[in-house]
Amino acid sequence: LCSKTMLVLDLTRLLPGPLAGKILAEMGYDVLRLVAPTGDMLEHIAPDTFQWMHERKRTESLDLKSHAGVERLRDLASHAAILLDTNRPSVMERLGVGPDTLLMLNPRLTYVRIAGFRDEQFHAEPGHDLAYLAADGLLERLSPAALQLQLADSTGAMWAALAAVEGVRKGGGFYEVYLAEAARVLAYPPILGLDGKLVCYSIYPCREGQIVLAGLEAHLWQRFCVAIERPEWLNEALGDADASNPTWRDICAVFAERTAHEWEAWALEHHVPLRAIAPNRVPSSVVPWKEQRA
Repeated sequence: LCSKTMLVLDLTRLLPGPLAGKILAEMGYDVLRLVAPTGDMLEHIAPDTFQWMHERKRTESLDLKSHAGVERLRDLASHAAILLDTNRPSVMERLGVGPDTLLMLNPRLTYVRIAGFRDEQFHAEPGHDLAYLAADGLLERLSPAALQLQLADSTGAMWAALAAVEGVRKGGGFYEVYLAEAARVLAYPPILGLDGKLVCYSIYPCREGQIVLAGLEAHLWQRFCVAIERPEWLNEALGDADASNPTWRDICAVFAERTAHEWEAWALEHHVPLRAIAPNRVPSSVVPWKEQRA
């Protein structure tokens, strides 16, 4: 379904559309970024983010308010596999390059529009990440992460990439992805014990750095206790991970004896689910798989 000969036209700006284009570029598609004369506000307010978002794409200027620009897009769309659009609904139609028109030129084109709202009343209205989460009743549920990460935009980018690949698989079509619904994939019912407040599933300080111990299942916790030669902790897995719990204090004291990386090496030796907390960094890739060939 993917090859470097498959052309993606990225007419988007800001975050969700460009991120969808980045995902497709890292999957191997040939992504051509088509830049309007007005540019992209993200380039000015977050140049590092902008560069990261578009580093794997080719770039071409395109003015859709000109006859030459419209004709250029029609020509590109006639042999493209995917088109990504984040203009408000009806804008592309008004310019004469909406999905109906372009699909007549190229029935195998997958046209993906990233819109804000499905609801007819708000469908053509502008919006941004917090507004989408608020409208779907997710803002309180997903805070405080919602104030640090653009959850509707980033999940919307993933849905847009999925829609694009699905469209290619089915031979073309028009897909509309709604940012006000995209983050629902993160809104599953809460799972008790996964908030880092249990002894077996928490963050611990070390002599240098921090580690995460993720011995949630009974057999993993048992393996940890046996490996560290502390059988008295076997029945304490679900205790509170705070200073009121003597077991937690004891574990903190043990972890303070070594650095985070020394504990990680120990965990590899004993097959214990423990990892050192890596420093904050910007990943070079966002595609979390590797094709395994026989």
